Amino acid sequence: VNIRRTVYADCAALAALDAVCNPSAWTQRQFESALVSPSEQVFLAEKDGRIAAFIVWQNLPDESELHLIATAPECRRRGIASALLEYWYAHLLEDTQRLLLEVRAGNTAAQALYAAHGFSIAGRRKNYYRTADGKTEDAVLMEKIC
Repeated sequence: VNIRRTVYADCAALAALDAVCNPSAWTQRQFESALVSPSEQVFLAEKDGRIAAFIVWQNLPDESELHLIATAPECRRRGIASALLEYWYAHLLEDTQRLLLEVRAGNTAAQALYAAHGFSIAGRRKNYYRTADGKTEDAVLMEKIC
């Protein structure tokens, strides 16, 4: 797996991958905006010349927040998401004290991945996400102290 910084030419493919993985996917324009943001970082993982996964995080004073991570369904359970998380940890700002993320309450696979990486549940946002059928789902807030 090769991890590299995302470029504009990748944004349409990232939006397409996110649409497969995420009920509230980012658009191509949102990925493009993240690329020019001074605080956001967008990286992708390639396997066999194809985009297998991506990660988006934002560095803030004293903390870093995971905005998105997604792996193509055919590439899951191969350590690619873990490799991207490790890449994030390796590229934190020097004064980072805490890592934050939120995850759908129903996404137990992602919660297990984050727990395996040292994240713990810090709270919950009720009815935070909209589902395809118009209902809502809670967000589970997780954190990791550096």
